[in-house]
Amino acid sequence: MPDPAIRGLGTAVPPYRHAQKDIYEQFVEPRLGPNRLARAAFMSAQIDYRHSVFGDGSFYDRRRTFAERNEAYMRYARPLGAQAISRCLEDARLAPSEVDDLIVVSCTGLDTPGLDLLLAADLGMRHDLRRTFIGAMGCYAAFPGLYRAASAVRACPGTRALVLCIELGTLHFQDDPGTDNLLAAALFGDGAAAVLLDGEAAMGPRLLEQRTFSDYQTLDHMAWHVADEGFRLTLSSYVPNVLRSKAAYLIDGLLMPHGLRRSDVRFWGIHPGGALILDYLERALDLDPEALRFSRRVLREYGNLSSATVLFVLDEMRRSGEPHPGDLGVLMAFGPGLTFESCLLRW
Repeated sequence: MPDPAIRGLGTAVPPYRHAQKDIYEQFVEPRLGPNRLARAAFMSAQIDYRHSVFGDGSFYDRRRTFAERNEAYMRYARPLGAQAISRCLEDARLAPSEVDDLIVVSCTGLDTPGLDLLLAADLGMRHDLRRTFIGAMGCYAAFPGLYRAASAVRACPGTRALVLCIELGTLHFQDDPGTDNLLAAALFGDGAAAVLLDGEAAMGPRLLEQRTFSDYQTLDHMAWHVADEGFRLTLSSYVPNVLRSKAAYLIDGLLMPHGLRRSDVRFWGIHPGGALILDYLERALDLDPEALRFSRRVLREYGNLSSATVLFVLDEMRRSGEPHPGDLGVLMAFGPGLTFESCLLRW
C-alpha cells in the first residue's frame, strides 16, 4: 500500500501575542528585578513575538504550585486543542467522526481523563476511537506521534489517524535567576498543531522513512524536571555541539536507504530549539543559508513551541506554495536523551 500521506494540517495559538521585549518587561523583570543576563538572553534569542494564554504577567504575581499551573493547562489547552483539530479536519475535508485514531502529544501538562478523551467527547468523535497519549518527551515528541499514526495507517487500509501536539510553555515561567530557567523564559511560547495521516490521500507529502537515535552518554544534557512549583528546565551548554557532531551522520543514515544525498533535499524543517542551534546545524549539514528559512521564521514569530514547533515549520513550508510533486523534504527535531528524530517526506 502507499506510504502514509499528510492529508490535513492545522495550527492554533492563544489570542495574546506579545513582543519579546514586552514579555521580559511584564513577565520577568517585575519578579526578578533588572537582570543583565535575562535581558541579554531575551534580546539575543532572535524571537520577535510569542503567544501566551496570559494577556499579562499577573498570573505570576505570586508563586504558583504545579497544581495551579496544571489546572490552568487543562483549562486553556482544551479549547486550543479543539481549534487546531478543527482546522486540521477542515483542511482534510473530514468530519470528526471520520477519525479512527487520535494521538495527543504534550509535555507541559497532564490529567486523567486526559485531553485525548476530553477532546474526543468535545468534538463528537466516535465511541470506538482509538486514543493514545504521548507525554514527557519534549521537543521531538511530534515524531513518536507521527510514528504511531503511520503504523495505524499502514496496519489497516482506510485508517485515518490524527496527531495533536499542544504545548503551553508560558505556564512554567519560574522566579529563578538561574541560567537554565532564564533561557526557558526567553524561548518558549504556547501553541498547538494537528496533522492527519491517511494512506489513501492523493495529495500531501508522504512519509517515506523515519529514524530515531538516542545518545545515552548525554542523558543529563537536557531535562524537564517536575518540581513543587512546576517544571524546571536543565540545559547543558554542550547541547549545540553534540547536535552538530551527530547531525550529518544521522541525516545521511535517513537518506542513504533511498539512494539520496543531502543535495537532493529541497526542503528542510529543523526544530528551531534556538537561533544558535540552527546556526550550528546549518553548518554541520552544509546547507544554504536560505535552507532553514521556514524554521527561522517560526522561531521569530512564535518562539519554541516544544513538540508542536516542527509542525508549524511544516505548515510554513506548505503555505509558501513552494513544494511541487516529487520534491523531497526532511523534518528533524531533538530533545531529552539527547534524542534525535527525523523523517523523509516526498510531495
